[in-house]
Amino acid sequence: MLFAARIGLVAPAVLIQGLLAWLLLPEGRGSYAVCLAFGTLLGMLFTPGAQSGAQYSVLAGQASVSQGVSSALTICLVGGGLAIALAIPMIHSGTAFFQKAEMRSFHLALALIPLTAFSFAVQHQLAALRRFGRLAIFLLLQAWAHVLAILVLVWRGGLGVDGALLAFAGGHLVLIAACLRDLRRHGGLVPEMPSRSAVTGILGYGLRYHVARIGDAAEQHVGILVLGLIAGQADVGLFAVASAIMLRLTVISSAVGNALLPRVTSGRSPELSARCLRLGCGATAIALLALLAISTPLIRLLLSDAFLPAVPLIWIMAPGILAYAGVGIFMTHFKGVNRPDVCSWAVGLGLCGNLGAIFLLYPRLGVEAAAWAMTIGMLGRCLALAIMFEKTTRMAWLPIWLPGRGDMSFLWAAGRSVFGRQMLIKMTR
Repeated sequence: MLFAARIGLVAPAVLIQGLLAWLLLPEGRGSYAVCLAFGTLLGMLFTPGAQSGAQYSVLAGQASVSQGVSSALTICLVGGGLAIALAIPMIHSGTAFFQKAEMRSFHLALALIPLTAFSFAVQHQLAALRRFGRLAIFLLLQAWAHVLAILVLVWRGGLGVDGALLAFAGGHLVLIAACLRDLRRHGGLVPEMPSRSAVTGILGYGLRYHVARIGDAAEQHVGILVLGLIAGQADVGLFAVASAIMLRLTVISSAVGNALLPRVTSGRSPELSARCLRLGCGATAIALLALLAISTPLIRLLLSDAFLPAVPLIWIMAPGILAYAGVGIFMTHFKGVNRPDVCSWAVGLGLCGNLGAIFLLYPRLGVEAAAWAMTIGMLGRCLALAIMFEKTTRMAWLPIWLPGRGDMSFLWAAGRSVFGRQMLIKMTR
């Protein structure tokens, strides 16, 4: 169900990228990308546990939904306030990164720090309650609200990068409101002060997973951050567009991981994780091949000829995106068995490879270095997690990776289950 909704998100996501490309052009798209990366990464850096920690506490029965949400909100407000206080002097420091956009745009991006952190937190709570259908609807609602806001603020209002940032924030506000309403009606959410024990437990889990969480987000944006220091706005815009398109393909492993996590936490065998790994990677590979086949006409039609230099970047990123599909399933397994530290070590390794590669290759390859670095980092992370999965589960390599007849039977049974559920809903109406 969640995967179907993620597929439904492709249309508004493509429309958003197209609108931003045509309205902002490569330079404006680059300014928007550095501001967005700045705000969202700071939000993750200063809010340990607000998402995965609060989610695990509710899944494991260590905290109620009310305690989970109130603890997450407290962490987001306190951590977000500290991040804003530290960010303001950075914006006025005059470094090259903060010259890639207007100062007022970076000031607007500060509002994204607590906003995006809490938005991800409430999404994790709905996933913890297995309300995947509602979460899917709310994600679609967020995406179309984002599209509408871009049309009003950027196209009609002419607000440029500032309007794009406000539109992004508006989509998250709509999502937060919808999730909180659903949690109140169906999850027992009530206004409640967070207890010290709940916050301590959530922070403890969050700190063990924090390196993985930051590294995961940073590895997706590190190319933008580094290019913001050493390259022009147009190069930043090209890489931002290419990575945004390619990272959309991770919706497959993300949907599988969201559904898998409650089952791993409840004690399911690692064979289920391995099966989800094979199916998720296989589906991602098929989607990648289809995208690569139409990459040039797609970029020309969707983004204009000005973005055609992004096509080689898409091809370079393809192996890394396939590796990232496997990473998503491996990390879900380790989070579910209370080993988030394994994720942190693997992500840290991948991030080091990414940073080292981009600084080493940029003088020779230019903007393509960021794409190669992204692929190298994700391949390194996937290899580290695969080794740890094999050692901790004592499964042989072939049963982990080699598709079997049971995989197709499992997929067929899942499809029949969803189809039968939809027919039952129609009959009861």
